[in-house]
Amino acid sequence: MIAKLAWIQFLRQGARAWLNVAVTGLTLVTLIFMTSLLNGFQLQASKNLKSTDVGGGHYRLPDFDILSPTEWEDQTFSPPPFLKNLSDTEKAEVLVLQGQLFPNRRLYPVQLRGIDLKQKLLDLPLEPLSRQENGNEYIPVIIGTRMSERSRLQKGDSAVLRWRDRLGVIDARDAKVIEVADFLNPRVDEGVVWLSLDRLRIMTRREGEVSWVTVTHNLGSDKHLEFLEPATLMSDILNLLKQDRRNAKVLWAILLFLAGTSVYNSQILNVFKRQKEIGAMMAFGMESRTIIGLYTLEGTISGFGAIFFAFIFGVPFYYWFQSVGLDISHLSASTMPVRERIFLDFHFSEMLWITLIMLSVVIFSAWRPVQKIARLEPTVALRGKGL
Repeated sequence: MIAKLAWIQFLRQGARAWLNVAVTGLTLVTLIFMTSLLNGFQLQASKNLKSTDVGGGHYRLPDFDILSPTEWEDQTFSPPPFLKNLSDTEKAEVLVLQGQLFPNRRLYPVQLRGIDLKQKLLDLPLEPLSRQENGNEYIPVIIGTRMSERSRLQKGDSAVLRWRDRLGVIDARDAKVIEVADFLNPRVDEGVVWLSLDRLRIMTRREGEVSWVTVTHNLGSDKHLEFLEPATLMSDILNLLKQDRRNAKVLWAILLFLAGTSVYNSQILNVFKRQKEIGAMMAFGMESRTIIGLYTLEGTISGFGAIFFAFIFGVPFYYWFQSVGLDISHLSASTMPVRERIFLDFHFSEMLWITLIMLSVVIFSAWRPVQKIARLEPTVALRGKGL
């Protein structure tokens, strides 16, 4: 009976009730959209990092730090048998050393990165290196588009490349840019000069040595090496996205506040305009607690209606968005490893929590204003002067 009466009273509110439903429903659609968009951005960034650099993790020496280039020469190792025996689809051996490039008589410190060209684990556009003969005329290298812009080197250009071998002897030769590749990941582009692993080993007298070995998954521990999980190698991007989520919570709080305010104001107006009706209910013997429950349920219907509205409106909207995506080509010059269109990544648990939080806000906003009914006197309320 109470539920039926609450539904009748909800319909009597007319356009105001449906406006509350629409506002709350759009808020729910927006919150789910924002959360899923951040999930999609993180998913795409993680996918690009794993396919171009991280893989399923790295085996390296415990003291190796990619941010300390002066120590790279001292942190190389020969892969143990359990890594050396992996197939080309299960590992990618990488050797990283310091170098200096002299384009147009300018000094440009670079990262010499050699990789086994037979590997098929990482998706890197380095095929032109495998077609080069081991001649002595020049050193064939590949650079990325960002590196090309900063160094002002184009395909076919040459520059002096200087390096130091493991004995401390400095050597230099002409390096020729045989290709300017379009890398998705700025980590493997900015300041990086790509060579074949065999050539870099010969140049630096480091036969059989690597800086790290990228693998598909953790293959167990080794007493001389440590394994870095993908989450550790991507910690900078993950921390940045975590900070974005914290910033987004401010907007989420504002949207929840606006949705709750619309229900709150509607309830206050209902209690004020319908004092005589409340007084009549009290006069007929209805308890204040029952009347409070009735009006709270009436306001809560807006929350359940919002869920239905969000489903009717949100599903077509999300379906359309998944067909077009979000164009973020303007981020191509940033350090984010994402340039493709971003699509939504839905997590059922997050959608459920957002819905429950929204419903809780609506219920509280519907319940709090009607507490004044408990203080009303029936005779005063019948005259419309209780509040």
